[in-house]
Amino acid sequence: MSFCVYCGAALIDPSHCGACGAYKVGADWQPATAMAPTLDAGWRPDPTGRHEGRYFAAGQPTDLVRDGGIEGLDALGQQQLDSAGGVTLSPPVRASRRWLWVAAAVVGVLVLIGGGVGLALYLNRDKQTVDDKYLAGLRTSGLSSEFNSDANAVAHGKQVCRQLEDGGAQQGLPVDQVAVGYFCPKFAEGFHVLESITVKGTFTLNDSPSGYSTGIAVSDTSCSGHGGYSDIDQGTQVIVKNGKGEILTTTMLGAGQGGRYMCSFPFTFRITEGQDRYVVTVSHRGDMSYSFADLKARGVELTLG
Repeated sequence: MSFCVYCGAALIDPSHCGACGAYKVGADWQPATAMAPTLDAGWRPDPTGRHEGRYFAAGQPTDLVRDGGIEGLDALGQQQLDSAGGVTLSPPVRASRRWLWVAAAVVGVLVLIGGGVGLALYLNRDKQTVDDKYLAGLRTSGLSSEFNSDANAVAHGKQVCRQLEDGGAQQGLPVDQVAVGYFCPKFAEGFHVLESITVKGTFTLNDSPSGYSTGIAVSDTSCSGHGGYSDIDQGTQVIVKNGKGEILTTTMLGAGQGGRYMCSFPFTFRITEGQDRYVVTVSHRGDMSYSFADLKARGVELTLG
């Protein structure tokens, strides 16, 4: 058993003191302080790959090794290095494996995070309320502009279903069909979507002028009612009502075209089926009643005089 010449500690390695750090170069011992400025002294990865680290003194490997903080001697490893004629540093196998484990752990964490997000989305897929689904359905159908707010749209949709529950007709507009599909799907089968059309009409004045009066006034570009027909002209109001007398829509006569004996005024209006009757009135000239099928097939042709 030999002892350190500086601190007296028992030497495991005859060329290095594990207690004070003194080391032996040739036949002379050097204190640990003399090793500090030498960058080639200290623990380095074991060039043989046999251990985690190997202690270097004066730039040369010793037989002092360590694994996980536990030191020991590896004379065989040092002999291999000496017989090789020099030091060839190789990548530390254990460190490389450690980095592989770290990388694998990082990948695993990312996979777990991604899986957690996906699972959360899957579990929450049905937590959307019926109101939300209905509003999304309106947007998909391009009908959300029919309402001035989401609250108004939801209120209308639920009102449609209340009317059906109370025995109302199983028909309505496209927005009503969307509401039925979400709020009361039991009425979806057989639900009739009401058709909307633009009706074209003409109002024609006929006159047989005498030397004393005429019912039609003619200008260079148009004609208009005159005398007893003076209420008939471009801009005269046209009213469309249902059988209950409720106003459905209004429009106006266009510019008159014709001559002294006949003057026709065009007009158009838009209606939706579902009413029992459609009553058309021009000025105060009486009412004319039509069915939706009549208006769709033939429009309106009114004659006065």
